[in-house]
Amino acid sequence: MAALQKVLENAPTYAERVTGRPPADTEAQSLFNALPAEATTDNKYLYGVMADGLDMVGCAEIIRGWPTSSTAQIGLLLLDETHHGHGLGRSTYHLVEAKVRSWPEIDTLRISVVRSNTDVLPFWRRMGFTETGEVQPYVHDTLVSESIILAKLLPDEAPAR
Repeated sequence: MAALQKVLENAPTYAERVTGRPPADTEAQSLFNALPAEATTDNKYLYGVMADGLDMVGCAEIIRGWPTSSTAQIGLLLLDETHHGHGLGRSTYHLVEAKVRSWPEIDTLRISVVRSNTDVLPFWRRMGFTETGEVQPYVHDTLVSESIILAKLLPDEAPAR
């Protein structure tokens, strides 16, 4: 939990954009416990991204079978800001996609991007996601925004990287 908390604290730009405030000292516990409506803890997978052998420098959260039984939602893919721009996000995403492809019932990956964090949209587009046209209200404390929904169909064979 301490390593996850450190990752979240080392991504203050993300926190400001999606919560309207710096990371709280309870961010890791909140992420660990957070579930979307109708999902259960059995659906949630939370991974640490390790670098240099031992240090956690990022995390990835996936909700299997949500919001439909054939979809997996990437709830979060986040790196310590000092690790941005070196290809680790792309590598991490490809590992997430490989994991999701091992689930035979899943044919679609989905992600929600808060409109106040749209700087990440080019990354998700490069990973093959497209906007679905669906937009949902987003409220976190005093931050009021929208979530832009993106999706990616997973063909039977993984693309070459």
